[in-house]
Amino acid sequence: MGEGSNGRLRLGIAGLVCTVTASVVATGASADTVTPEVVKTYSVQGSKPLAAAATYARMMATLAVDTGYVPAVDPPLAGGRAACPPERCRDYRVKAPSSVRITGNRVRVILPVGYHRSSKRYPVVFLFNGAVSAYDAWSRKTLLTSMSRSLPAVFVMPDGGYGRQLGMFSDWEDGSYDWETFHTKYVIPWVDKRFRTIRGARAAVGASVSALAAVGYAARHPGLFRSVLTISGMLDTRTLATQVAPQDLADAVGLDQRVDLTRVWGSPVLDADVWSAHNPADLAPRLKGVKVFVASGTGFAGGDPNDPIHTGYQENLIWTTHRTFLAALTAAGVSYEARVAVGNLHDWPYFDGPMRWGLPKVIAAASRR
Repeated sequence: MGEGSNGRLRLGIAGLVCTVTASVVATGASADTVTPEVVKTYSVQGSKPLAAAATYARMMATLAVDTGYVPAVDPPLAGGRAACPPERCRDYRVKAPSSVRITGNRVRVILPVGYHRSSKRYPVVFLFNGAVSAYDAWSRKTLLTSMSRSLPAVFVMPDGGYGRQLGMFSDWEDGSYDWETFHTKYVIPWVDKRFRTIRGARAAVGASVSALAAVGYAARHPGLFRSVLTISGMLDTRTLATQVAPQDLADAVGLDQRVDLTRVWGSPVLDADVWSAHNPADLAPRLKGVKVFVASGTGFAGGDPNDPIHTGYQENLIWTTHRTFLAALTAAGVSYEARVAVGNLHDWPYFDGPMRWGLPKVIAAASRR
């Protein structure tokens, strides 16, 4: 969700790793120096409802404990050439009419290796930012820049507002912002006009709150995206229906607690239809025909009073929203693939592994006609 550190609260229960039925993945170092990640992947076929329900039940039984896993990720962090090599990467500003209310129009684009030496067309992957992370965070906080060298796609990171100007990837009911209009009506057409793209071959990626963009845009705009990937995403907005942002979220992103989410979607009672239209769990049936990939940790009890967002507790809250979202996908007969990790924090280093798991999948799915 934001710019957190890789620190963690350890609960001393790493011994549970050997009792969990899951595949074990060690990242970045040998198994004798790093506690491995405990993760299992699932493939759910919507055309097989009984098998899908059984698979869903197995996923929901995954433990929410701290395994002691710490990802070995060394991203560019500060940015510069490492995050945006000039031969492949450039920042742009996408123009929109003054009537489209946004707080920034920057877009970072990373091109595939060899783009300038060929006439080939490519699928496009749109990666949306988190609640306390700028538009370029994917290139600074993960290994996207180096990983993308081997991936045949154009990667686009548009501004979506963050921190005190968090836009929730919506056109606000009170008229404050028009982020959905900006992304769907201006950024996407600009990309297709400016770069050699395969028309219609698009994927959307969201982490934390930007799952609202990946899932919401795909569901509300049929045909816009062929595949979506959510990583530790906010997938059921009913957890926010107290009308105001939770205090820990508000503190972390610098929001004024008086900012009412009714400004974004109206009253959760009187405007329940608007809330539903922006709730991934309610939109799940509208994802038929879209290849869906979902990744999350289960989190664990305990937190950090100095950093309430980048914790196992926050990841556990996020995992709770996955229960209803995945249940809705399963009930609607929507096929999907899921990557579920035991424990983990809600932080960029922990998003990197799911990103490397999911990007080749969404690119392949977006490229299919």
